[in-house]
Amino acid sequence: MAARITRGTVLVAAVSALVLAAAAALTARVLWLAEQRQELRDAAGALVGAIDREKVEEHTTMEGAAPEALRESTTAGARVEVWSGSRLVAVMGNGPEIGAAGDEAGIPGWIVHRRPVADGLLLAIAVPAADARRALRVFAFSVLFAAPVCLAVALWVGRVVARRATRPLLDLQTRIQELGALEPLPPPAQDDAPAELALLEDAFRALWSRLQETVRREREFAANASHELRLPLARIRLLAERARAASPAAAGPALEAQMKELDRLVRLVESLLVLARDTSAGVPRGETVNVADVARRVGARLLDGSAQCVFPDEAIVRGDEDLIEIAVHNLLENARKFSAGPGPIQAVLSNGGDLVRLEVTTPGARIAALERERVFDRFYRAPEARGQSDGHGLGLALARHVARLHGGDVCCVSGEHEDARFRLDLPVWRAAQDPPTAG
Repeated sequence: MAARITRGTVLVAAVSALVLAAAAALTARVLWLAEQRQELRDAAGALVGAIDREKVEEHTTMEGAAPEALRESTTAGARVEVWSGSRLVAVMGNGPEIGAAGDEAGIPGWIVHRRPVADGLLLAIAVPAADARRALRVFAFSVLFAAPVCLAVALWVGRVVARRATRPLLDLQTRIQELGALEPLPPPAQDDAPAELALLEDAFRALWSRLQETVRREREFAANASHELRLPLARIRLLAERARAASPAAAGPALEAQMKELDRLVRLVESLLVLARDTSAGVPRGETVNVADVARRVGARLLDGSAQCVFPDEAIVRGDEDLIEIAVHNLLENARKFSAGPGPIQAVLSNGGDLVRLEVTTPGARIAALERERVFDRFYRAPEARGQSDGHGLGLALARHVARLHGGDVCCVSGEHEDARFRLDLPVWRAAQDPPTAG
């Protein structure tokens, strides 16, 4: 907006300067011509008076007095003619013939004035208009050379005005960007905001309050629902374990299937609870987590000996170890469930630069370009995935959500004709990143 105001100010200044220059040039030309015509009229009146005086002094006719009166005149730079009908009686000065008939614009480049004299004579006087062109040329060059200075001043003034005009908006933008999860909008740094911006800020505060209330209700609902579901699920599983222990031969298979379904429900509830967390809030009280230990632990639980796992001794991040284990578990579990090729599952953990990176390759699996982002949608399962294994379609979505809670991400980095490969990125932890604690 500041750039637009600056450009607008410069454009207005440039157009105004051009219009003002054109108007000033035209006005100057009109005024100069009017002044020249008035001077010609005055000079013509003076010459007529001189002819009359010469006639009286010399006791001659007007025709006889006209040549002598012209010789004694001091009209410099002008051409003067005295006509008697179509006959030229007297002439003074250089230039084209004026003539006894015609209008004042009859000679190009000259300003002409004609005045009748006694005894049927006509006085014609003309001066060149080149002086006006020279004056206008000087004026035009002056405007041309002054234009860069005017534009520079307009640019500076425009920037100053733009900064002052947009300062309240920039302050509002900064305060909005610095907002944390469910934090109220802080007051402006200065109280000189215009009324329109104050109304905009009030509208934003009202909207922000409604959003805060909506998010708060959703969080409470997710927390309460998860809490209420956990207890009955735990009781049902306990009762199933007791029934299986009391009569393993009669009810063993049915109870085993029931316990598996209960475990699925428990994982679903835990996943929904994690997904209900706001990624912008992050993990407020994180701990140092060695992702290499987590990957080794999860890999030993899920993968067999054919999997190719490359894990360093240490890959330290800051966060919640249980959540990070969920993300790693879901990536390895996804590879185990959808592995369809002869090659082994590959899990490579690297620790370099600013990221701890885990890449998991699923042999035989392919992901189309249109599915690269859809696989991260909650409860989305591709048609071919539905027939291969059970699930709720939350594994990859949950892994990405956990990564973003920690300031990282999960994405698909394989091509359409390559084995599916997913990458988990987490910011590496360094001791210098933490603020010093008082001790």
